[in-house]
Amino acid sequence: AAAPPAAPRAGGAGGAGGSATAGAPSFAALPTLAQMRFGDGESLPPLHLDVHVYSTDPAQRFVFINGRRYVEGMRLREGPLLRRIRPDGVELDYRGQAFLLPRS
Repeated sequence: AAAPPAAPRAGGAGGAGGSATAGAPSFAALPTLAQMRFGDGESLPPLHLDVHVYSTDPAQRFVFINGRRYVEGMRLREGPLLRRIRPDGVELDYRGQAFLLPRS
């Protein structure tokens, strides 16, 4: 008789630096908005993550930032592109620089 398939290993939540379980997405460690330095003294207006809904199904993910609803691939009114909604926050891109707007 064949042995049953191995169960996924118990591990961390799969966040940056943690051990991921089989099939769980891995996420790069990114600086937060507070840690970002943009050229020419430029800065972004404050960004507040009001609502954060993460699902393993990307079509079910959405956030509210500064009172507006966004899904992955949309550009925020304040300028950054919403690249990905992650379990730990929102991955944004502003002028080619990726950063994390973390859940609070």
